[in-house]
Amino acid sequence: MTSTVAPAGLRPGGATAARTAGMEGPVARIETILLATDASSASGAATLHAIDLAARLDAQLVVLTVLSTADRDRPARESGSSAASRREARTLAVQQVVERARAEGARATSLVWDGEPGEAIVDAADAEHADLIVVGSHERSTVGRFFLGSVSDYVVRHAKAPVMVVRPSAFALAAPPIAGDPGIPGLR
Repeated sequence: MTSTVAPAGLRPGGATAARTAGMEGPVARIETILLATDASSASGAATLHAIDLAARLDAQLVVLTVLSTADRDRPARESGSSAASRREARTLAVQQVVERARAEGARATSLVWDGEPGEAIVDAADAEHADLIVVGSHERSTVGRFFLGSVSDYVVRHAKAPVMVVRPSAFALAAPPIAGDPGIPGLR
């Protein structure tokens, strides 16, 4: 008898899907999805994907935003807003995602972390025992990624759990932005 080994970071689930796919043994079940969002339009498609997956899979959705150390320490005169107001805006944005997810039938919670975004996402995924990490991509060119760095690239290279990187164009027409929205299409 052969058995299928679940990929690292995933917990075994039912065997029905494996038999349907022609495999024997348990299949990994996604129980916790970590959505990393910066509340920008680039993370809107990732947000919609994560909510849909969490609802369909009956998985817990953990919505994470990270306030970068550099952004947190930047004086208000440079950014036009204080660190406290930036934190408040991000907290509100992730709460809107949680509310949307719950309205769609998903179980959802939110987290706001401080630190370097890539490292914080990987650490939060470990702390929350995430089975899948969903991040957005800014669709930069190869040269742009080389010079600017990329949070999604960092997460893909360092996370223990599988990572789904969603391009903004994935849901470009799915949900138009709502007036007053901080940048995530379709959120209220």
